[in-house]
Amino acid sequence: MSISELDDPTPTRPATTTTNGQKRRLPRKGARHSTGSIVVSIIVFIFVLIGILPIISIILGSLKSTTQIVGDPLGLPIPLQFGNYARGWAGVAVGESMSTYFVNTVAFSVVAVIVSTIAGTMAAYAIARAATRTSTIFERSFTLLYALPYLAVIIPLFSITGDFGLRSNPFGIGLVFGAGWLFLTVILMFGFFASFPNDVIEAAKTDGASEIRIFLSIVVPMSKGAILSCVLLAFIYSWNNLSHTLPLLVDPASTTVAPGLLLFSAQYSVDLGAQFAGIVISIVPLVGAYALMHKHIMESFRVGSFR
Repeated sequence: MSISELDDPTPTRPATTTTNGQKRRLPRKGARHSTGSIVVSIIVFIFVLIGILPIISIILGSLKSTTQIVGDPLGLPIPLQFGNYARGWAGVAVGESMSTYFVNTVAFSVVAVIVSTIAGTMAAYAIARAATRTSTIFERSFTLLYALPYLAVIIPLFSITGDFGLRSNPFGIGLVFGAGWLFLTVILMFGFFASFPNDVIEAAKTDGASEIRIFLSIVVPMSKGAILSCVLLAFIYSWNNLSHTLPLLVDPASTTVAPGLLLFSAQYSVDLGAQFAGIVISIVPLVGAYALMHKHIMESFRVGSFR
């Protein structure tokens, strides 16, 4: 081996000898890895594009007239129709304004999030801590109830909400939706609490802390990431909910955002520009909620991974 070969730090691949006596060098590993990463990047890009295109279409449509949206859905909005946002916020003649829809949606979503998060988290912790045959039955029962088709309960819900005076009441229907969403919260939080370190709980019990004190002072702070994830998920689904609000909020004054946006595409009148503008307006609170909670969720999960 020459001195120049000793000084060269670049690793070389061993050569192999073919049947003809000719030497053939094996391919480098880097080339194979780079090809795989390119394929993965292309697949990820395609999925990202599929997710972004509807959002771009909605934003562009909010600045177009109905004729432009139908004729060229992905074309540039020329000229810009900023009046769509004014009509989208004002609402249609047969309905209420967007401000009324926002107030009703906030009332519906806040009640649903509070009920599902508090009750679901406490129920999941109790089931996970029991660790008995009965707790397993409860956990599987919640899974079964969540898988129950919505069409099987909508007629009884319509009758019950009318008997208790909850129909056309955003607070009352939010309570109903929160009770139904509680099942998913229990399922998600049960998996988290089942892997919660028992050493921390036993140490707190040794110091004389009660079960409620342990839950509020130790378990909840250490589970903040998982709880905030359930809060965000419940808020997104309640804000966009149509299955409960459309049949149970029959009074136009109690309508939420999702059913209110349907009024822009009535039987005899269609205003797609104002409807798309209303959709963009309705997305703003969801983006704000995600931006506020994302940092706390990520930090809590990073801290929780080292507990």
